[in-house]
Amino acid sequence: MTDPTHASGLAFEEHVIGLFGRDFDVRWIRDGATKEEVDFNPDLEVRHAASGEVFGVECKYRASHFLGRLPWAKEYQLKKYSRYREVTGRPLFIVIGLGGTPEKPDYMYCVPAWRAGATMLDTDSLKRYRRDPRRKFRWDEKARQLV
Repeated sequence: MTDPTHASGLAFEEHVIGLFGRDFDVRWIRDGATKEEVDFNPDLEVRHAASGEVFGVECKYRASHFLGRLPWAKEYQLKKYSRYREVTGRPLFIVIGLGGTPEKPDYMYCVPAWRAGATMLDTDSLKRYRRDPRRKFRWDEKARQLV
């Protein structure tokens, strides 16, 4: 039996995958695929078809925040995300769903991993990365950003 936290995470990953249109090729790295993938790779590796750019996406769903603070990662995970970027040279984005359900979060944020250097994020600092949780993703080639 899958624990509820893991099930929520998988449901949110599926929701995020659904937000990538035909402009993207998405490779879902399911937890437990191989030890190295779990230790090193993010949840998704995405290729933007037009530019050929490849980047990682880590999906995090949280039902709520605590006094304006959002625990989103553990220390070892921060190191993993840094290692992904160092070894591959690819950008990594953290897509956070907050509130609602994993399939229909109330809020969604797309944070460049290099801007999320702490295990707790302040909800005020997240506001600049807020996006409509139903809108399809697009790739800003000039800025090399997922928006």
